[in-house]
Amino acid sequence: MFVVHIICVHELLGAIATIAAPLRSLSYGFSVSLFLAYEFLGGQSAVSSLLAISLLLVFIALMISQRKVTDGLYTIFTMLYPGMLFATVYDILSIPNIQISRFLLILAFGCAIVTDTFAYLGGSALGQHKLIERISPHKTVEGALSGLLFGILFTYIFGSYFQSSFGIQLNRFLYIAWGALFSMFSQIGDLSASYLKRWFGIKDFGKVWGPHGGMLDRLDSMLFIAPFASIFSMLLMS
Repeated sequence: MFVVHIICVHELLGAIATIAAPLRSLSYGFSVSLFLAYEFLGGQSAVSSLLAISLLLVFIALMISQRKVTDGLYTIFTMLYPGMLFATVYDILSIPNIQISRFLLILAFGCAIVTDTFAYLGGSALGQHKLIERISPHKTVEGALSGLLFGILFTYIFGSYFQSSFGIQLNRFLYIAWGALFSMFSQIGDLSASYLKRWFGIKDFGKVWGPHGGMLDRLDSMLFIAPFASIFSMLLMS
């Protein structure tokens, strides 16, 4: 996951470089430090301090190098997106109960994939009303609703019928609520990435997957689900 994180940061820095000059060493340094914090310093307890120190370093670097404030702000942005979103993925991976960790990853990322797939299929078959044309001209209201419906169905079916295999017992109807939340933010993540690409004037963040774009293009929706999956883990372990 660390390698994936670094690739995503690298792609975002490349996009930002079209309009600004971010402090690349600090962006990469934060990513490495975040990973090490979860490996050796207990994760969550160290993250807030790590972020605060990183912000101080950005200000110091700006004053020494006399760079523009916007360069520093874009550097901080990479620490939040995808940085802090990956922190919530690390939260899930560091759950002591491996079964719960696996369950959450399948539930959240599976919902993102199903939502994305059926939003595309539903939009292609039924789409007539544009969702937010200025951001993503091909996305439709019908596609978004199709993605939401099937995202909820996946989360409910997988959660309620397979939870016992992972040693989990929750009210099945909770999965409907979490499915709606996961699916909505999955689509918000996708739209947010589209907004950023339009802002930077690029088609894709990278070329890792050839014509299918970069790593960040593939993970944009999943990263927006991760914070809620991390919160869900607290419910499962309570």
